[in-house]
Amino acid sequence: MFSRQATVAKAEHHPIHANPRQEPPPPPMPEPVAVEVEITPPPADSVIGQDLKILGGGLRLISEGNLTVDGVVEGDVLGANVVIGKHGQVNGLVHGETVSIQGQVSGMVRAVDVTLKSGAIVEAEVHHNTLALELGANFEGRSRRYLEREELVPDLVQAANEGRLEHSTGQSGPAPLTS
Repeated sequence: MFSRQATVAKAEHHPIHANPRQEPPPPPMPEPVAVEVEITPPPADSVIGQDLKILGGGLRLISEGNLTVDGVVEGDVLGANVVIGKHGQVNGLVHGETVSIQGQVSGMVRAVDVTLKSGAIVEAEVHHNTLALELGANFEGRSRRYLEREELVPDLVQAANEGRLEHSTGQSGPAPLTS
């Protein structure tokens, strides 16, 4: 009735396109290493409001970021980007990588890019790489163009540490484009 038959082991079935070779498993991934990165936030914008008057001999305002003046400043104003607003008045040096003036400036302006907006009243010596005057801007003074931008970029850290300005050291400064 029951008979015992020898069982024939079936050969494993491999698809035609399968790789009969076993590949070793990939190496384990290393554990992530925590790296401390110090992120310096960008400098904050500084504003001198129209209700503020800052008066004083030898006064310097220095900002490593954007500086907007809508009040009155008797002294020097230095910043990365300086804006003299519609109500702003500065009697002294205005120095930045970019300077935009809509108010009044009397003294000296030094910047790579200078823009005199409509309504600006500027009685100053302007040292620049590019100068733009909008219709309605009033400019009385002297314009000196420099070929090298680097000669006009303010060194704000040095200015803050030294306690003196380059024009007050008796040095003539960088040579302008024209002599």
